[in-house]
Amino acid sequence: MKKIVLILSLTLVVALISGCGLTNHQIVKTQSFGTATANIGKLGEEEFVNIRTGIIEMNKELVSIDNTKTSHSLIFDKPTFAEPTSKRIAACKALKLYGELLVKLVTADRSENLQKAANAFIDNSAIALNKELSEDQKGAMNKIIVGLGSFWIDKKKADAAKKIIPAYQQPVDDLADLLSEDFSLDPGSLGYLKAYETTAKRLKNASMRLVNAGDKYTVLERDRAVHAFVMAENAITRSTELSKKAKKTIDIMKKANAELVKVIGEKKYSTDNIKNYARQIQELVNMYYVLTN
Repeated sequence: MKKIVLILSLTLVVALISGCGLTNHQIVKTQSFGTATANIGKLGEEEFVNIRTGIIEMNKELVSIDNTKTSHSLIFDKPTFAEPTSKRIAACKALKLYGELLVKLVTADRSENLQKAANAFIDNSAIALNKELSEDQKGAMNKIIVGLGSFWIDKKKADAAKKIIPAYQQPVDDLADLLSEDFSLDPGSLGYLKAYETTAKRLKNASMRLVNAGDKYTVLERDRAVHAFVMAENAITRSTELSKKAKKTIDIMKKANAELVKVIGEKKYSTDNIKNYARQIQELVNMYYVLTN
């Protein structure tokens, strides 16, 4: 009898534990979305620095080959000044940390690592969005603190994921919108990639005048102009390709974010956008590698 009771008790414990965590479907989709979001955040961090550096370098070339420029033209990083660039990096860092946090929630990870990622995500989100997150949103993150490291760690992680993913759908969409603005090449855009493209076109026009001037300039001057022309052409191509890929990726990211809310809420529906999002991110990363190297 005691043996039967022991077997039944163990069976009940196993059943409770297995029912406490997320389903395999939820884990796979959350990990896929998290990994993709971490990647786009990391790429964005690198790209905003690259854009600022590229604008500085192209403006240096412009001043070098255009003798109409004076000391008043030497604001090399305009309009990608340090402070607005750091805010954009905060937005990307927030997305990267959010993605990493989701992955940590559905994999075996230490509770202190989870809380560190959660705190950093909250701080960077507030900086990027210029506002504090709501108490409900902060409360969702507090689910991570309570009880992790205990016997019921899978249940606590599952509870945290089920609170965090719906609570942060809008902040993550807002961060995505900030990225979308900065990677737009629309005529009225004030984003970073548009500034990069505009600087490149200005350099291209200035260098073309020297390249097409025949023997009016020395070989050394012409060589400098050709270098500037190639730099400008590469930057324009880079702008166009990154903008196209980024727009498509960010659009599907928001759809995948909405789908993940449904996945974690155990609702039935298609998860095609999450699959496509992961694929789009990989295509964007591949294109970024080609254009950067």
